[in-house]
Amino acid sequence: MAFGGENAESYHDEGLTAMMKGDIAAAVQFFTRAIQMDNTYAASYHQLGKCYLRLGEPRKAVELLRQVVAHKPNLLPAKIDLGYALLATNAADEARAQFGAIIETQPQNARANLGMAHVCFHVGAWENAVAFAQAARMHGGANFATLYVLGRAAQRAGMQVIAEDALAEAEKLIEKSVELTPDSPEGHYLRGEVCFAQGRFGPALEHYRAAEDRADPKKYYLAFGENFTRVDIMAKRGLCLQRMGNTEGAKELGKKILAIAPENKLAQSLAEL
Repeated sequence: MAFGGENAESYHDEGLTAMMKGDIAAAVQFFTRAIQMDNTYAASYHQLGKCYLRLGEPRKAVELLRQVVAHKPNLLPAKIDLGYALLATNAADEARAQFGAIIETQPQNARANLGMAHVCFHVGAWENAVAFAQAARMHGGANFATLYVLGRAAQRAGMQVIAEDALAEAEKLIEKSVELTPDSPEGHYLRGEVCFAQGRFGPALEHYRAAEDRADPKKYYLAFGENFTRVDIMAKRGLCLQRMGNTEGAKELGKKILAIAPENKLAQSLAEL
């Protein structure tokens, strides 16, 4: 029984508490129970959708978030979360429609602009990705998620000064995150990602190793809009080895990953070096 009693509100509150503690599996159980108690409880559908997105099950997230948006079309956080869930299923056009509808009426909505930047990045529209990321920064501040997509998009668009400045700022922010939670893999992994984007493969390799040492093999991580697993960290280590000229090391790591995750495409390419 939930702490506040046998009702939807109490189970929903327990779910929120579990999410704050990072226990997403428990949160799923609480939100599911809340919906069983009251199948019109939109807030629990919304949070359950967010849980499935964090667990790497975006199709389940899309199904739940569609229901929320259908019943509460003016609930912008749900529309934005639906946009990200759609993008995670490679439904870029539908994600663009979600974010675009918000920007049309609220051009200063930072999360919607950031979502559109991710859509543009996903489809290779680099200059548009830069423009939307800059809008997200203008309206929402210089947070890691915005700076990271801005830096990578600017690199591909040939805007080197913007790219260098954005990635340098992103690195400073994620360094602070690592200082606050040194035992969590997320910050170490994202430091590796920034260094990799900067072409600093030696430091990237070290950060990926630190992340791998701290990562749970059974867990799916989501931080600042970037999702990854322990296998993904290993694959990024392999890429670093390849870029640093250690082809044999990269190849062996690719084979090791395939023993764990035979369908991993990056590992397949590493193993074939």
